[in-house]
Amino acid sequence: MEIIKIDKDYTGNTLLGMNGGQPESPDGKLLVYARKPSIEAGENITEIWICDRDTFNNARKVFTVSCGNHNGPSATFTDNEHIVFRDSIDGLAAFRILNINTGKIKYGPIFAKESHCAENGIYPFSISEEYLGKNPDYPEIDTCGIYLLYLATGEIKRVADKETVFNMVVEHGCIPNRYTTSMSHVQLNPSGNKLMMRLSVDNCPVFGALGGIDIETGETFVIPDKPVHQLWFDDDTYLATRQFVVDGKIDMATSLIQRFTMDGKCLETLGGIGNHIDGSPDRKWFTGDRAYPGYPCDIFLYKRGQTEPVATFGCTNFQDCTWKLKVHANPTFSRDGKRIYFNHPTSETTTEACYVDISEYLN
Repeated sequence: MEIIKIDKDYTGNTLLGMNGGQPESPDGKLLVYARKPSIEAGENITEIWICDRDTFNNARKVFTVSCGNHNGPSATFTDNEHIVFRDSIDGLAAFRILNINTGKIKYGPIFAKESHCAENGIYPFSISEEYLGKNPDYPEIDTCGIYLLYLATGEIKRVADKETVFNMVVEHGCIPNRYTTSMSHVQLNPSGNKLMMRLSVDNCPVFGALGGIDIETGETFVIPDKPVHQLWFDDDTYLATRQFVVDGKIDMATSLIQRFTMDGKCLETLGGIGNHIDGSPDRKWFTGDRAYPGYPCDIFLYKRGQTEPVATFGCTNFQDCTWKLKVHANPTFSRDGKRIYFNHPTSETTTEACYVDISEYLN
């Protein structure tokens, strides 16, 4: 299986964002990725680039940010004309939404913890203590919690405050701590009426808890010692990897890609070994990487329900690049399900944004 580099003209490093974050525009015509001259520790200058999806032509820089290697600037499209991405300004995280045709910022910078991606015209984000008072242009952001930015109008609506999050944790048998409101991986379901987020709680020190909120009813859900790298499978269930610690180490052999209810019941096994994972748009195929310390970062393609892969690719073994420099493969399906995009280390200090065409396996 041929590994295809997205930016063949650049001699530096290129990066894609989070697993499942989707680098393609909704119409499937464009790609967003990042160029980074150096991924070595302390090097943060990163350029955001756009190119044609099929030919990689017409590549152009649209913005420059400061960020680390882990998920890069987390750049994704919100619609065919706008992208959202993160930056670091004076050491504080922020996100912006930019028009790729005019180069103008539509919203931001908004100092907050960015989310996974926009859904249904809405971009969620979270506010913890360090962001309070940092957004004078957005007076609606006045307390810790989870907010929604409605992309068409610019309206910002808070859907959960600090008290809601703490109560949710306690009601479901977890113990909140000072970091509980520092929520991460906030994600909306496809319909935009349910939220999930990672929560820090004292009685789940390794993986934390996975919280869920039904925005319309206010019902809450919590999975203690959550499965990891969770994504919405559909409007009501997650795909994720349940990891177990054996003798002080995560047990790779039992880290299978599975489907869970919002309260943690396993409904089915979707694929075999995985860490960073994704599912094809039709949910017939699944991918996951073997990003576990000491192992090559193989990436697997699974047919739904099968734990043996039908294809394996990636297959590099640069431990420092993966773990010290935090370049994770983050395999992600294209919108048509025929490609898998991923970060592909080429040495201990270099990496490329790549994809493979999996069409031959889909018949």
